[in-house]
Amino acid sequence: MATTKTKTLQDVVYAPKRESPPASESLNFFPHLPPHQDPTTGIVSKLPSLWIPYAQLMRLDRPAGLYAFYFPFLIGLMYAACISPVPVKPLAVLKFGAILLLLNVLLRGASCTWNDNFDQEFDRRVERCRHRAIARGAVSTRNAHIFTAAQLAAMCPLMSLFPAACTPHMLAALVLFFVYPLMKRVTFYSQVFLGFPVAWAIVFSVAALGIDPLQAGVRGPTLALCAANIFWTITYDTIYAHQDVADDAKAGVKSMALRFENSTKIVASVLSVAQVLSLALVGIWAGFSSIYFVGTVGGVAAAMAYYIYDVDLKRPESCGAWFHDQMCSYKNPQ
Repeated sequence: MATTKTKTLQDVVYAPKRESPPASESLNFFPHLPPHQDPTTGIVSKLPSLWIPYAQLMRLDRPAGLYAFYFPFLIGLMYAACISPVPVKPLAVLKFGAILLLLNVLLRGASCTWNDNFDQEFDRRVERCRHRAIARGAVSTRNAHIFTAAQLAAMCPLMSLFPAACTPHMLAALVLFFVYPLMKRVTFYSQVFLGFPVAWAIVFSVAALGIDPLQAGVRGPTLALCAANIFWTITYDTIYAHQDVADDAKAGVKSMALRFENSTKIVASVLSVAQVLSLALVGIWAGFSSIYFVGTVGGVAAAMAYYIYDVDLKRPESCGAWFHDQMCSYKNPQ
């Protein structure tokens, strides 16, 4: 006759514990796709393995997004030099341009880290984003918040090199960047919201050269230039979001790419016309020469017309390449 063994308290307490699966396995919504591998080329591949996830949070391996942050600062700086009532030395523009580049590495890094922390549940369900450092479990939520704070702290010494009038503009932009991840949960127009902190860089740069961006004679062209940048940001980020429309719909992420999925080219064309008209207003109100209207206004009009015609919104790789073309950047194949 078979006997049964009664479990005692000691059997339960000291029973061998079952090991939990690695985070990368338990969070994998795409088991049929290759697992994450650290980069083997580029600047990030040269870093110690423990640093790689943090470098990826800063997107050091993807410079196109850095240019999206940096270009408005640079455009604003050159615009401010053109409208300044006193001559601006080229060396001063180069100096501020170099400092702004370093500042934007940290600004973009902090914004992306914050965004990835809030979006980690979304990212795990989106094929293109599944290998992001927090989503794959390489960086904890707590450590990501600490890393965000560290990057913000590192910005302070660089900010001290700019006039005090720049500080409120940077703080305003940071607040908007940090609210942005929440917008994807409540509205299809998160790209519109994103345009404002990105364009605020222009106001920052005008203040950096000691010019009051809201003074008479400066306010009009400055706001028109900001508007042009907002329209451009909405356009490129909407087309960029087309890479993920199928996964975003399942994950619950809202975007203009989903809202206007079948009419995005029409929307992008309207936005680009508004961008070009805003640039024309900048030239009229600032009294720029015909070179500006031919080179900048005409050049942007021709470029946007070609790029909108050329992009294939049904092919994610075409949308990704379109964004990199906008930022004059080589697309990293990884």
